[in-house]
Amino acid sequence: ESMKYTIIRRVKFSHGTDYVNVIKEADTFEEAMKFKVAAEMLESKDSENVIQILINTDDAFDFTSKPLVLTDEVKQAS
Repeated sequence: ESMKYTIIRRVKFSHGTDYVNVIKEADTFEEAMKFKVAAEMLESKDSENVIQILINTDDAFDFTSKPLVLTDEVKQAS
């Protein structure tokens, strides 16, 4: 199973408690970035809402414990 990315809108309130709304879930970081940028574009100019990408810490641990193979970098070096 691959790592999932959750795109959220965080609404900040003056009394300190934030309201979090899930916008979308993505399968890749690139897809998550596209959703994040699109959501930010839909926010009004004076909005104080924050669009964020969240990951599950268990998924992140599994993802970072696997070796990273840099195939493109290896091709460029040879």
